[in-house]
Amino acid sequence: MNEPQPYSTPRSTKRHDITNMGLKDDHLSTPTNPDFPPPSYDPEDLITPLTNLNLDQPSAQQPPSIDQCIAHLKLLTALANLREDISTSESLFGLSDSLTDKLPDQYKQEVLPKIREKRWQVYVFRAVERFRVWWEKCLPSSARMLQQKDLSSHGHFDLITQKGRVINWGADRAPPLDVLMVLHSFMLNPRTFFEDCIRQGKMDVWVTGLPWALINSCIDNSSFDYVATDEARSNFEQMTGFAWDNLHDPSTAKVLCPRGHWIDCPWTDAFLDDPKRPFEQGRGYADRSFTATCAQCNFTTNHEILKLQKFRRDLQALLKDDVPMPGTILSLEGRPEKALKPDLKRHEMFFPNRIIIAGLKTLLIEATDNIQVGKSTVIDIRDAFDRAIRDASLVRKANNTTISSTLLPKEKIAIRRMMSRYWENSSPFALDLVGAVMRQGTFVEKMANIDWIHSPALHSTMARLIKKYQTFFLIMARNPNHVAVPTLDVDLAWHTHQLSPARYYSYSVAKTNIFIDHDDKIEENKLSDAFKWTSRMYQKLTGGEIYSECTCWYCEAIRESHTSTTGRLFSSSDRNAQTALNRLHDNTDVSADPNKTPHISAHNAVKTDSAATRTAAAVKAAQLEASYQKACRRAKKRGRDPPTRDDDYMFSYYAWGYPLYYPGLFYAPYMAPVAITGSMYPCNPSCMSATQGAAGNCCQGTCGAGMAAGGSCGGASGGCAGGSAGKYCE
Repeated sequence: MNEPQPYSTPRSTKRHDITNMGLKDDHLSTPTNPDFPPPSYDPEDLITPLTNLNLDQPSAQQPPSIDQCIAHLKLLTALANLREDISTSESLFGLSDSLTDKLPDQYKQEVLPKIREKRWQVYVFRAVERFRVWWEKCLPSSARMLQQKDLSSHGHFDLITQKGRVINWGADRAPPLDVLMVLHSFMLNPRTFFEDCIRQGKMDVWVTGLPWALINSCIDNSSFDYVATDEARSNFEQMTGFAWDNLHDPSTAKVLCPRGHWIDCPWTDAFLDDPKRPFEQGRGYADRSFTATCAQCNFTTNHEILKLQKFRRDLQALLKDDVPMPGTILSLEGRPEKALKPDLKRHEMFFPNRIIIAGLKTLLIEATDNIQVGKSTVIDIRDAFDRAIRDASLVRKANNTTISSTLLPKEKIAIRRMMSRYWENSSPFALDLVGAVMRQGTFVEKMANIDWIHSPALHSTMARLIKKYQTFFLIMARNPNHVAVPTLDVDLAWHTHQLSPARYYSYSVAKTNIFIDHDDKIEENKLSDAFKWTSRMYQKLTGGEIYSECTCWYCEAIRESHTSTTGRLFSSSDRNAQTALNRLHDNTDVSADPNKTPHISAHNAVKTDSAATRTAAAVKAAQLEASYQKACRRAKKRGRDPPTRDDDYMFSYYAWGYPLYYPGLFYAPYMAPVAITGSMYPCNPSCMSATQGAAGNCCQGTCGAGMAAGGSCGGASGGCAGGSAGKYCE
C-alpha cells in the first residue's frame, strides 16, 4: 500500500494550556500556588488516550461511547485547524488583508475578520458542490427513489427505517476532509438528513453513519492533520472529477442555464464596496448578488432562478415517477408516516402531493415554464398554493371527498414544510448545507477553545458529559412540549449520537416515541428562555446538581433567575444547588470565560427581522441585568468577588482571530454569533424572517419564525404570517 499523504500543509505546532481545560473532575484540580506549580505532562501522556480507541457501535438503546466522543473531538480539532488554515491564507480567492489598506482606521479592525470569513465561506461553497457530486457518485444508492405507493404498502413502509446495509468503509473510500465536514453538518440535522436518505435512496448511508474507525485512523494524534491513502485520493478524483484538495479545483463553478447550457461562473468577485456592509455586491456563485449570463443563449440566471429549477425538478419527479415532494414524508413526530388507506386518502403530510396532482400542477408547470423568460420567483409558487387551498372544489378533489373543504392542521403544516425546502435553498438537499456548515463552525470553534482533546482528564470528562447527556434526554422525554437547550458538553455527546443516525433514531423513538430533531435554528431570545427552563429542570431532576458548570456572568444570572431565598430555605434541590455552587466557586480551575467553559451551546441561535423581536431582545437584556445584579449582591454577601462583566468584555467578541468591538450593543453568549456576517451570504445562516408577507411566510400560515427550528419549516426565512401553530412549531 502506498504511503498516506497529508490533506494540507502541516501547521506549526501549537501551544496548549493544559492547566485550564474548563470542565474537570474535582479530584484532578490543582491549587494555583506559585510554590506548588501544576504538574508537567509528557506530550506522550496526552496522546496515549487517543490511541487504540474501541469504536464498535454500542447497541441501539445505548448512548454514544466515550471513545466515540473522543474520536469526534479529534474530527472537530481537524476541522478547526482546516478553518484556521483557510481563513488565514493570505490572498486566497483574491481576498487579501491589504484590501483594508485604504480604509479609515475605524473600519480596519472590523473588516479584517470579515475578509477571513469570506475566504472560509467561498471554500465552504466549493466544499458543498464537491459533496453533492460525491453523494451522488461515490455513495451507494437504491435502484430507485422512494415512491408514494411505498408508504401505503405494509411491505415497504415497515422496512423504511430498517432498510439499508452497512457500508464497508475501507481506507480506499475515505473522502477529503472538506467533504467529510459537509456530511458531518448534514447529519447534525437529523430529520432533514433522514428525509433526504429516504427520498434519494441513500438508506445505506443512514444505517452506517459516520465511519468512526476510518476517521480515527485518518487523523494524526499529535498534529490532527487529516491523512488519506493514495488509493483514497485516486478513487475520489476518478469518481468525482474533482481534485483531492479543494484548492486545486478550477477557479470557476459550473452552473446550468435553464435552457440547458453550462455557464462557467467565478466563485466570487466580491469587493469592499462598502466597509460597513462588505462583500454584498459580489456576483460570483458564492456571493449574495450572484448573476451569470449564458454565452450561448444570453439568458441571465441568479440564485432565485436556481431555486425555481430545483422546484421544477422535484415537480417533474412527482408527476413522472411518483416521488413525493420534499417535506411531505415524515410525520410531525419525525417518523415516516404510513397512509391510512392504500390510495393515500387523507394522508395529511402527503397533502401537497395530492393537491398538485388534483389540478395545481397546471399552474405550477406554467409558473416554472416562465423560468426561461426570467419572470417567476419562489413567491409565485407560494401564491399558486395559496390560491389552490382557497379553491374549495380543488381541495375536495384532492382529498376525494364531497363534504368538507377545510384543511386539517397537519395539511397546512405539510405545505409550509415543503415550501421551506425552496425559500433559501437551490441545492438538491432539504436544507442549505453552506449555512449548516457555517453554524456548526461556531460549535467547532468553541470545542477548540475548551480544548478537551489535550486534557489529561479526557476519559473522565467524556464519561461525565455522557451521563449528563442521558439526564438531558430524560428531560426532553418527560417534557415533549418544551425546547431543551444543551450545554456545550451535553451538545458534544448529543452531536456524537446523531452521527450514528439509525441508532440515534432507535434510541430517540424508544425513549420518547418521537424522532427528536436537533434544532438548527432557534430565535435567540427563545433560546435563552429555554436554557433557563432546562437549567431549572436539570437542577430539580438531579436533586441540586448545577447544569452549566461555568461562572461567567450569564450563567450566574441564569442560575439566579430560577432560585430564590425562599427556595433555598424550603427546597432541598435549591439548597443542594447552593452547596454545589459554592464548591464550583472554590474550584480555582473553573474559568469565568465563556469561551473556555461548557456553558450554553448557542451555535443554532439566529435573529429575526421583526420589530417585536427587537423589543423582546431589549426586555431580555433587562431581565438578565436584574438577575446579574442579584447574583452580584449574593456574591458580595458571601464574601466573593461578583461575576465580572466589564465593558470591553461585554461589547467584544473574538471572531476569526480579531477582537470585534460593539460599543452600546448588548451581547450575550446566547445570541446569534457575530462571527457570521449574514449580509454576504445568498442565504443568511444567522437570521430568519418573521415579517408578514416576506419570503417564507407561506400559504395562510399559522406558525411563527420558530417553525424553522423544529424540523417543519427549515429555511432561513421560515416564518409564517399568522402567529403560532403550537408545539411542533417551536
